[in-house]
Amino acid sequence: MTTIQKTYRIDEDLQQKAEQYFSEMGLNPTVAITMFFKRVVDEKRMPFVPEVISERVDYSMESKERLSELLSKIPVKSISDISETERKELLDGWDL
Repeated sequence: MTTIQKTYRIDEDLQQKAEQYFSEMGLNPTVAITMFFKRVVDEKRMPFVPEVISERVDYSMESKERLSELLSKIPVKSISDISETERKELLDGWDL
C-alpha cells in the first residue's frame, strides 16, 4: 500500500477541538481521517446524514437540568398535544 501526503484546509479552532477528542480516544488525526475515509469507501456513503444546522447552542448544565425538569412536568405525550398558549407559557424565557 502506497501512502501519500495530502493537504486540506480546515478551520483552526475545529482542528484543535477535533485533535483533542482524537487524543482522548487514543487516536491521532491521521488514524481518525483514515477511519473516516475507510468507512466512506466500505459503505459507499457518508457515515452520517449531512444536515443543515442553523445554529448550535451549547446550553449550560443548569439550563439542561431546568429544561429536563420542565419537560417532566408536561402532562402529555407530545408537545403538539397542548395549545400554542400553553407551549409559550411552558417555554417562556427560553430562546429556542
